[in-house]
Amino acid sequence: MTRIANMTTLHNSQNLDVQKSVLNNGLRIVTSEIPHARSTSIGLFVGVGSRYESEDQAGISHFIEHMVFKGTRNRPTPGEISGLIEGVGGILNASTEQELTLYWCKIPKFHIDDSLDLLFDILREPLFDSKAVKNERMVVNEELNMINDDPDYRVDALIDEMLWPNHQLGREIAGNKESVASITDNMMLQYMHENYTPNNMVVSLAGTVSHEDIVQQVDSLCKNWAPKPPLIPNPVTKETYGSEIRVEFRKTEQTHISMAVPGLSIQHPQKYALHLLSVILGEGMSSRLFIELRETRGLAYDIHSGIIEFMDSGAFVVSAGV
Repeated sequence: MTRIANMTTLHNSQNLDVQKSVLNNGLRIVTSEIPHARSTSIGLFVGVGSRYESEDQAGISHFIEHMVFKGTRNRPTPGEISGLIEGVGGILNASTEQELTLYWCKIPKFHIDDSLDLLFDILREPLFDSKAVKNERMVVNEELNMINDDPDYRVDALIDEMLWPNHQLGREIAGNKESVASITDNMMLQYMHENYTPNNMVVSLAGTVSHEDIVQQVDSLCKNWAPKPPLIPNPVTKETYGSEIRVEFRKTEQTHISMAVPGLSIQHPQKYALHLLSVILGEGMSSRLFIELRETRGLAYDIHSGIIEFMDSGAFVVSAGV
């Protein structure tokens, strides 16, 4: 019998039923049935990211995101993992942020069961072979090189460092070469053991899905998976409210500029007003910055504003390449 703590049905503005169930181990399952869809998107959201890392763990969340695709007990090679999805015309990928790690795929509707089995397999039974860890460490270092070669990305990193000084939110998500060099397979396994827990995850599906069938399958994939108390992230106690400027020289054809002020958290009731302000100021071709700086004056190709939101902090950012 399926262990469901509770189930709710929501209705969105497009008249599509959104159903949510919570298993007794705390794992949340959310589905949106789209009967006419020929494909289904699946996301496994884990409530952990670079914000939860100590100094010597910097980059471990991102490193784990890479390593789970290198092999499991049931699928010991990377090709067996990616081939199951891509072999039927699907897409498989993952991403790491400050407060979240996402594993996702988009597959033809007839391959939902195998895809769910694969996603849970990589999160519950990763191998972390020492040779694979060594090889992937070099790959992560190349990713850090790529990031540092991108001035558009680098200017955002400098803004983060100024907005959240001496805090995990102001640190590069992938860590640095020194911290990545010190991360071991045992460190990653322990980190997963502490943070990859059912009560710290959400499974979501949108497409031609039956909520009841998905709940039963996910429940069977979660057998003997006990919840744990979630880690509490380091709170933001100091934000930059004074003026500060940082300049980094690069021999490039453009200067990349980023300006930011502290914003609102994702839980703040006025965040919607801030989003509307961003739309008016710098989101889209009809925004004021786009019209004035690109269309009227021809000073920039890229000019935009955006919102950063975390659990207890945030920022409002305007960026341009000139």
